[in-house]
Amino acid sequence: MNSKTTLTIVFIVIIAIVGYFLLRPKNPSETSGSTNQVVNKIPLPSLSGSTNPLENKPDVNPVNASNPLRSIKTNPFQ
Repeated sequence: MNSKTTLTIVFIVIIAIVGYFLLRPKNPSETSGSTNQVVNKIPLPSLSGSTNPLENKPDVNPVNASNPLRSIKTNPFQ
């Protein structure tokens, strides 16, 4: 490797290290507190109620309503 490539790699590594130390949070307890607040706001499903979301779904199947002559019973052999 020539000196220009080596200098470029060293420069990129130095920039990455400086960026890491400048962008990381100063106090780790600050981030855990905000995470705990977000987790506490998530609603939990009730254990006493129904857990099936499709239990009260509407009947949207078009086949059930497409035959208006369903109630007529005919015997083709009479």
